[in-house]
Amino acid sequence: MAARDMLPAPRDPQVLEEGHFCRMQVIAPKTAAGRAVAARGWYVTSEVRAGGYTSVGAFSRGGEGTSGTCFIADGNIFVFHGQALAAIVYGDPPEDEYGGGLIGGVTGTTLPDRVRITDRTPPDIAHADLRFGADSITVVPVAERETFCGRLEIPNLRGKEIPEVRKLLAREGWRPDPPKAPEEAGYDAAKGYRAEGMPEFETCSGTGYGFCALNYAHAGGAQLHVTTVGDEPPTVSAYDVQCTAR
Repeated sequence: MAARDMLPAPRDPQVLEEGHFCRMQVIAPKTAAGRAVAARGWYVTSEVRAGGYTSVGAFSRGGEGTSGTCFIADGNIFVFHGQALAAIVYGDPPEDEYGGGLIGGVTGTTLPDRVRITDRTPPDIAHADLRFGADSITVVPVAERETFCGRLEIPNLRGKEIPEVRKLLAREGWRPDPPKAPEEAGYDAAKGYRAEGMPEFETCSGTGYGFCALNYAHAGGAQLHVTTVGDEPPTVSAYDVQCTAR
């Protein structure tokens, strides 16, 4: 990360033709900061307001991969305080155009002083957090825990294999929530996982990244929806919590 007060233009921007996979990552910015980044020639992927700052994920080049994937090659996070640029977060350049980088976009967290830095591939790997202080901006490891529904703490599950995740969640009061009517037609790896004693697997895709959907329930009524990628064993790429209806 580097402190900056001038918004740079991309050095060698790529023209994304209609149908290019990376066009699916581009959004129409809604914040003044995002519009300023787009006006300089960057493709904006995401915008998050947190900690008194606006963080904008953007890139200017990217390669196409399997299953409609975009591998962002030169992503940056532009951090604004009001209408003024305060800092730029950047990653190591990839070895080739299909390698992608560590920086692609930002997502919100349940923590008021943090946003999460991801690579924007379909697994949306989280690489670090941006933490905002009263007069500081720092890049820190992904938060070890987050609080959902005002009271439920969940440890960071991203990048962890399902056998470990099951143990972590059990200690926090979460139990597998089997699908009520699992799909039994055709091939679905979820059937195999359920047969192995993991009833929380709902369904899995048969191609590409091999995503699977899993569900857990808390005694208080909340539901945890987990997405995994790969196999042998599946690894968590994302999750979200549905709180008890009030």
